[in-house]
Amino acid sequence: MDNLKKAAAEASSFFNRAKQFTEEKLGNAEKTVYQADLENLIRRSESTKLMTEKIINNTTSLLHPNPNERFEELVMTKLDRRVMKPTNFEILGNSFIEAGNEIGSTYQYGSVLIKVGEAERKLGHLEKEFVQKSSDCLLQPLKSFLEGQMKTILKEKRILDSKRLNLDASKARLKKFHELNSQKNEQILTFQKAEEEVRQAQSEFDRQYELTKLLMDELTITYNHHLQCLADFVEAQSNFYSSCSKIMQDLTKQIGISSIRNTTVIPPKIDDSNPFTYPINSLPSSFTEKKKAKVLFDYEATEPSEISVSANQIISIQIVPNDNDWVLAESGRDSGKVPKAYIQIVD
Repeated sequence: MDNLKKAAAEASSFFNRAKQFTEEKLGNAEKTVYQADLENLIRRSESTKLMTEKIINNTTSLLHPNPNERFEELVMTKLDRRVMKPTNFEILGNSFIEAGNEIGSTYQYGSVLIKVGEAERKLGHLEKEFVQKSSDCLLQPLKSFLEGQMKTILKEKRILDSKRLNLDASKARLKKFHELNSQKNEQILTFQKAEEEVRQAQSEFDRQYELTKLLMDELTITYNHHLQCLADFVEAQSNFYSSCSKIMQDLTKQIGISSIRNTTVIPPKIDDSNPFTYPINSLPSSFTEKKKAKVLFDYEATEPSEISVSANQIISIQIVPNDNDWVLAESGRDSGKVPKAYIQIVD
């Protein structure tokens, strides 16, 4: 029964508030107007909230560009199960080192691959440190501000709005009694009660007004704290890029980029007598131009230098001088030799 009465009271209060808001919008009801200084503080608070949320979102996007990784990071943080994954720098570095070890450090290319890979892994470690420090010095303080101080400000602002509505409703009731101007004892008592309600509502409103104003005034102190957080972030970013630059400068000297640039690249010499170990597009100009040919019979390659073809297939070929048994054929991305007897030139 008590719950039913409470629900009925809340529904009635909601209806009265909706009616009061509507009348205020239409200009049919008097409204207590906040002073200009409080209105400015309210606008500043709302703007601070929006801008802080935007800074958090954009900083998070910078530190975690992949949306899926941001979502995973959010979930893991909520579950308190954060896992440090390798960065893209570290993944790239590991692939360079793996390739260098496969080729062998006796070759300059293999040796340089390993050195570049080690540098990329160092960049990855630096990136992890930067992301963590940025989170600690900027993101976490801003998030704590929104979850703590800003939530309190918004809560007290809502209470202030409620107190204002109570005050205006009390004033409206008192105004009606003034308009009746009745001298009946019963109505005089009701009139006195209405006056008391106005005084009490005014007192509660004034206290809440000062509390809300005080909390919003403290944003100036918060700005100073956020300024320090921003300075820490800038310093962390500066150190990160400076350290990355040093690693790459050291790598440049270590691998001798100037000498690599000045190295003359000598292409491998192609032996005209054995062309089938090379792609069709890299053959010497002494070979004939490409022609179209139709495959007469299925042929299954038996050696790596050959390709398999099917009957009635149209392929590109090049005839090799002084070779009466084989042609160099190209089918899709594959190239290799095919017996001359298995094809017929169509153009």
